[in-house]
Amino acid sequence: MPKPLSILCFGNSLTAGYFAWGMEYHPYDGKLKETLKAKIPGLEVLTYISGLPGDLVVFPPGSFLSRMQGKCAEAKYDWVICLGGTNDIGYSYPADKIYAALQDSWNVALASGAKVLALTVPECKARSARIDGRRDELNASILTHKAEGFYAFDLRAKIPYHDATEEWREDMFDDGLHLTAEGYDFMGTVIAEHLATLLLADEAVDEQA
Repeated sequence: MPKPLSILCFGNSLTAGYFAWGMEYHPYDGKLKETLKAKIPGLEVLTYISGLPGDLVVFPPGSFLSRMQGKCAEAKYDWVICLGGTNDIGYSYPADKIYAALQDSWNVALASGAKVLALTVPECKARSARIDGRRDELNASILTHKAEGFYAFDLRAKIPYHDATEEWREDMFDDGLHLTAEGYDFMGTVIAEHLATLLLADEAVDEQA
């Protein structure tokens, strides 16, 4: 019997499923698991959430790296889905510094034997040339990053804000930054659809080997 696929969903408030000003949480991993199992019949999936609202990637003061080190030391994961940088952009850290800090965390996961699926940073209601520029630069770096076992997914393209309809924004966004329960379910679905294609591609390669 094949062992379950073990997935660590790692990040900050968007990973934790924060909404209603922190009064409620609805992590995306529930819909992630459901969609993966629907896409790949017979697949058993175990998901673990490590989302710390307000955490920063850049250290100091962020604890992103130390948290990743702790999680990868205490358990072995097949995949680590990583989303970070939203808060750092808000605190005006330059994109290249955020990217360098993200690489440190990705490398911890990769060194543990996990594969990494890094997510781009979604946009939010707040808009300025500096915020948008930092986000665009960081996301471009995430999408073009190359490493063995590393994959990227453009979550920002899947969850638009400014180019979306008012109905979409009301359904998906809670406060202009965090998502609604429906939004987090959508997030889990689109991530799972992409991850399923990667898993099936790996399976096809294994069958040919």
